[in-house]
Amino acid sequence: EAARVAGAGNGGAGGTGGAGGGASWTSPRGLAQIAMDAVKEEYRLAMMDPGDAAVERRRAAGWSDAPPEPYDGTTAVAVTAAPTPGVFGKLWGGVKQKLGLSKVITKVEGLKKTAPYAKTAELAEDLRERWETSDSPMVHRIQDFQESMFTETEQGEAYRVIRQRDPLFNMSDFMAEVKRDAPKVLGAYLRGDVDALRAMNISKEMLERLSGQMNLWKQEGQFVDPRILDFSDVELMEVRMMENEPLVVLTFSCQQINCVRDKSGKIVEGAEDDIQSVHYLWAMQLADKKFTTDDGREYTKPAWELRELVLRGMMSVAA
Repeated sequence: EAARVAGAGNGGAGGTGGAGGGASWTSPRGLAQIAMDAVKEEYRLAMMDPGDAAVERRRAAGWSDAPPEPYDGTTAVAVTAAPTPGVFGKLWGGVKQKLGLSKVITKVEGLKKTAPYAKTAELAEDLRERWETSDSPMVHRIQDFQESMFTETEQGEAYRVIRQRDPLFNMSDFMAEVKRDAPKVLGAYLRGDVDALRAMNISKEMLERLSGQMNLWKQEGQFVDPRILDFSDVELMEVRMMENEPLVVLTFSCQQINCVRDKSGKIVEGAEDDIQSVHYLWAMQLADKKFTTDDGREYTKPAWELRELVLRGMMSVAA
């Protein structure tokens, strides 16, 4: 990808190389410059946060761009003359005529209309119906084996739908983005910042659940320590379908301070040095989401959003 971006940049420079003295991209000097720019781009991405680098790669591939405006021009049908066959077309036409292929195809099509052919087709249909409605245990075993061989698994279906709707999907980059964004979501949740959560990719159902807990803290006058001291690697748990949409379930843990204060600053739960290792289940779902371009045009595009956030357990960390 970096090579493509670098090549595009040098292509523009090569176009004015004649006037400015630059080397053409087809020359050894131009190819060396493209390779050097590609290495620089890869180094730049390597020095970035893996989640930010994943977003940069997707943007370079054009996935973040809005779709083109719908065509509103003429829909008239243009009638053109049949193209004149070339040398190969004329040669193939002569071969078909000499071998009589057209006559053979016509005869085969004619056989389908005869009584023997119709009787054979009827017999085949009768045998198929008997096979499907048979009560034989052996037949049922064979049918179950065939279904297990050719039926797509739920995980396979989920991956297929993801590839269709998000052709640039890469699981490693996906988990890197989650590791980058999860601390931001948890921090906003622990601070009680509803506006910050609304600006993130969170489903409506999940946002309502988080808002309910934050409102409860607010009503009781409690403030949770929002600091996240450490964040583990993200691990893949499963990929499956939920409500006809693909769902990627991940797990991770982070170290948080279990300390809740009241309005006066008095600790009502935990302690300032009560560090807990908190384990979360994090589920992202690919769903259609509405976006708006700079010129006000709305469009729909598949986007990943947080569908489930479950606290699986807590364990005290020894000081």
